[in-house]
Amino acid sequence: MLSKREKMAMRLSVSNQKGGAGKTTTALNVAGALNELGSEVLLIDFDPQGHATEGLGFEDLYDDPEQDSLFEVLPDLDRMDDLEDLIVEHQEMDCVPSHVRMINAEDELSNVMRREERLDMLLDNVDDEYDFIIVDCPPNLGVLTDNAIVATGHVLIPAQAKSTSIRAIELLFQQLRSMEQAFGDIHEVGLVANEVGVDGEADEMMEWFKDVFDDKENCEVFEIRKRVALQRAWNNGVSIFEHEEDCDMEDVYLDIAYHLEEQIDG
Repeated sequence: MLSKREKMAMRLSVSNQKGGAGKTTTALNVAGALNELGSEVLLIDFDPQGHATEGLGFEDLYDDPEQDSLFEVLPDLDRMDDLEDLIVEHQEMDCVPSHVRMINAEDELSNVMRREERLDMLLDNVDDEYDFIIVDCPPNLGVLTDNAIVATGHVLIPAQAKSTSIRAIELLFQQLRSMEQAFGDIHEVGLVANEVGVDGEADEMMEWFKDVFDDKENCEVFEIRKRVALQRAWNNGVSIFEHEEDCDMEDVYLDIAYHLEEQIDG
């Protein structure tokens, strides 16, 4: 069973390099579910496109030319204590917003020392303030995603229940095993199948997901059906738990949150 260091947050990356996998929806609603259970949560929008930033209602910060961001902090070893200055408060969780300048972050990190460990250094300074730190990764396998995975050591994988997801997941597994050789153990804690339809392909993919992930220790497969309420919650800057509409998918996100808490308690 996974362990949690005393007085330190469990860190989790939400990662899949394939676009349209439901990555940000997963990150926001899992964070909302953990908050619903009483946990203190920090969500880091590590995607230069800033979808989680927009989904929490901070789109003005994304475009603000005066806004300090991870783009300035990550490459500068003298600023490894500055993460707290980037945190903004949301009604459900704290957030480190993305910024339009993050589009150039991979280039800025390309030649710096310990480039894959910069986020890990930053998180060391806020670990004792949260129960969970969730990183919404970019939709690619690059230096930013490597930073997130090294910093967290735990990966939750969102995917669509379509055959096109197979190759992306296989490539992600290859990347995770490669990174383990250099940085230590990395645990897949689950797969979230998003917008699962009622058709043969979806049924076959759910079987494939379960065959692949059930063999992994402490790893579960969760099924999210398409619900308009999830999009409306995102449009209103909140998770489904703060949205005014009832939605049966709340129970699934709570199951994911309970699963994550079990990884700590065990």
